[in-house]
Amino acid sequence: MLLTHKLFLGILAWTVLSVLMAASAGIEVLITLEIIGLLVARELCDGLLTNDVRDRLDFFIYAGLFLFLVVILRRVWLAIA
Repeated sequence: MLLTHKLFLGILAWTVLSVLMAASAGIEVLITLEIIGLLVARELCDGLLTNDVRDRLDFFIYAGLFLFLVVILRRVWLAIA
């Protein structure tokens, strides 16, 4: 099994576990858990991945960080209003 397949299965397992943990907590917790999982996977596999796979993983990390920023801005907006 290729490393990219193992990485995909690991992130998939983390996603399923995150959905189960955040089922009652809300989307904010789910997004936070997903960001944590992606960052940990990227850090653990950094030296073993090709540049193409790193770039694809970085795209998902940036998309998740954007969603995290939206969640933070929403929380701040609700606190101010």
